[in-house]
Amino acid sequence: MTDVVEVVEKGRVRSRLPEAIPAVAAVPAGLWGVTTPSFWRDESVSVMAASMPLDDLWHLLGSIDRVHALYYLLLRPVAAFSTGELAMRLPSVVATAAAAYGVTVLGRRLATPGAGLLAGLLYVALPMVSRYAQEARGYAIVTAVAVLATWVLVEATRRSSRRWYLAYGACLVLLGWFHVYALLLVVAHVVTVLWWRVSSSSSSPPSSPRPEVLRFAAGLAVAAAGVAPLALLAAGQREAQLSWLKPSKLADVAWFGEEVAGTVGVALLLVALVIVGMFSDRRLAAVALPWALLPFVSMAISLVHPVFNPRYVLFAVPAVALLAGAGLNAVRPRALGWVGLVLVAALTVPTHLTIREPDRRPDNLRDMAATLLARQRPGDAVLYVGENRRLFAAVYEDAYRNLRDLTHAPGRRTPRTAAQFTAALEGVERVWLVTGGRKHRNRAFVEDDERYLALMANRDFTLRSTDDFGYSWFGLYVRERR
Repeated sequence: MTDVVEVVEKGRVRSRLPEAIPAVAAVPAGLWGVTTPSFWRDESVSVMAASMPLDDLWHLLGSIDRVHALYYLLLRPVAAFSTGELAMRLPSVVATAAAAYGVTVLGRRLATPGAGLLAGLLYVALPMVSRYAQEARGYAIVTAVAVLATWVLVEATRRSSRRWYLAYGACLVLLGWFHVYALLLVVAHVVTVLWWRVSSSSSSPPSSPRPEVLRFAAGLAVAAAGVAPLALLAAGQREAQLSWLKPSKLADVAWFGEEVAGTVGVALLLVALVIVGMFSDRRLAAVALPWALLPFVSMAISLVHPVFNPRYVLFAVPAVALLAGAGLNAVRPRALGWVGLVLVAALTVPTHLTIREPDRRPDNLRDMAATLLARQRPGDAVLYVGENRRLFAAVYEDAYRNLRDLTHAPGRRTPRTAAQFTAALEGVERVWLVTGGRKHRNRAFVEDDERYLALMANRDFTLRSTDDFGYSWFGLYVRERR
């Protein structure tokens, strides 16, 4: 009898081994060229927040990024080891592998092992997945938790277990604390549960709500209680976090498609596969279709309150992979499905190469630091505009270590006033202005900074040169001898 059990268990292990293939493939895909692109300004904030003293981090969270607080705390042990590109991006690589595994398991549970394997591999092949697997921000981790929460909901429904529904609520709490906007996933899950409810009651309408619906509501109540404190804390920072976003427009649909697939052609191919997948398995469609439509829900909300950005809805991409994987699995003969997967992967190669180029992030802070370091002289000073710009720039700190900071007085967190700044200019011959904007001609980020205005009004200084590095740039102001 023992021998029979061992054989059965070994057979189960072997049958589950293919589920790990997408996760294993995600690791080299994520590590491929991971150190080549420079940190950009959002990643720079992650690195600085993960390595600064805790009281400084608390002060930072008082003004910005409360929604990322848990991610910053998670990064701190990594930053204690290294703040280089590989170390700081590695958690995102691992999270992407976990999400790929979860997509594969969901595909098997909701459809077939073949559909799950194709979905997991397709997920790894998508350029947007690689892009955020190589980013020191929390979006890949949010996506992995979203996949986990969806799997737990599926298991809770299958097992009809109160404990599983409470575990589902705990997953939503974790999801919300990593990024509160990702709780948009709950909308998709509500639609899924109602879809299941209608499907199961179509033959014989029940006289009272099914226990699963009540248990699902209990899980949502747990989530609401757990996330409420963060929601209250983050509400006061909405303007600071989202003021740069614009109302949605029709072009955002194509923008999102290109972000996910790399090109319009591949995006259209994915859409075709998704449509096939929708009709290949109704149980999978009930879970994945509402989930996959969340980016468009975000765009609709953004018509009134701008909140849409492709990276904010990365957590919906696993649903696209599930539907497209089911579509590939439905192709006959089955070998054509694998040919389709290879075709999609081949068509995305140029985009994968592009996103791994050194300057393919919104800012090239590494080149900016190298250029500044090569051109600075002893006695030079620096003015950061706005006041948090040092967080965006100083991740490559060698370039800034020997520059006299005119933005803040030594040991002070609050910036100097215009009068204090003008007094600090005494004896300074050259000032490096470090700031942001798509080009240095774009004054939107700096025109209301009183220290910058004081420098502009100071007739002793002249702007000699500017250099652009994506959204960040610096200018050199030199004292004129009269």
